[in-house]
Amino acid sequence: MTKNMTKEKEIQRTLRTLGVNGSYLGFYQTSFAVKRVMENELMLIYISKGLYVETAARFQTSVACVERNIRTVIQIIWEYGDRELLEEMAEKKLERKPRNVEFLDMLARYMRDQQQ
Repeated sequence: MTKNMTKEKEIQRTLRTLGVNGSYLGFYQTSFAVKRVMENELMLIYISKGLYVETAARFQTSVACVERNIRTVIQIIWEYGDRELLEEMAEKKLERKPRNVEFLDMLARYMRDQQQ
């Protein structure tokens, strides 16, 4: 198994622990996006013109679908998932559901910390 595949599997395992599973298209798109952010944090600065475009191309869909699917993943985690783990990743008590960029950033940072 390649290093990238291992990284993506770990991200997917964490997403499952948070409370979302592979029955959502956004599950795989979120996993891919987090992997790309882990490889290059600047992807967060250009989220709409870079990260979403790259993810949409990878999954043969539109940028709007990627944005919506990631938002759905966050919504599922927020409503039904492990809020305690989510707050551990955020390193603070969350008063509101994280935006896409916030979620991708905190999950990528958490995954990087887990690898060290």
